[in-house]
Amino acid sequence: MRPRALAGTLGAASGRRRQLARVLLALALIVFAYLVWPYLTLWRLDRALVRDDQAALARLVDLDAVRDAIRRQLNKEAVGRIGPPSDAFIAWLEDGIRRDGTAALDRAVTLEWVRERMLAHSPPGAGLGPALARAAFDDPLNFSLRLGGASQVPVTVRMAFTGLGWRVRVLYY
Repeated sequence: MRPRALAGTLGAASGRRRQLARVLLALALIVFAYLVWPYLTLWRLDRALVRDDQAALARLVDLDAVRDAIRRQLNKEAVGRIGPPSDAFIAWLEDGIRRDGTAALDRAVTLEWVRERMLAHSPPGAGLGPALARAAFDDPLNFSLRLGGASQVPVTVRMAFTGLGWRVRVLYY
């Protein structure tokens, strides 16, 4: 092989290695960004809760999905998405159904209720930090939080990736 042809072959191989390195770096950055995204959403959620910013909270909480998850848990024939609820949660639901009938969830599960539940184990103005016992991926599209210490009835929050970002879709205690 002539020197010029050998240099061209080596240059092409080197160019392919650089291109592969760029692609791998881009993929690593995308994966890193995806892994950090729910934690960034958690920070935004914390700020909205502390500031009582209803508009920001509405963008981060899918109230219809939260209500639907509770309805599914109450319906013995449907597959529930929440874990075993606490006695306090069941008592709250029973009281609401007795008082408001079947529309109880629509009246009771509001952004203010979500805010109260999520901040229930935190000192006033402190945000989620003091109460956060767990924040982790359940699978690539679901991220869960556990709020409250070992001696407390925990509040469980599940966020789901909706394509436009992470949103709270399940909340129970």
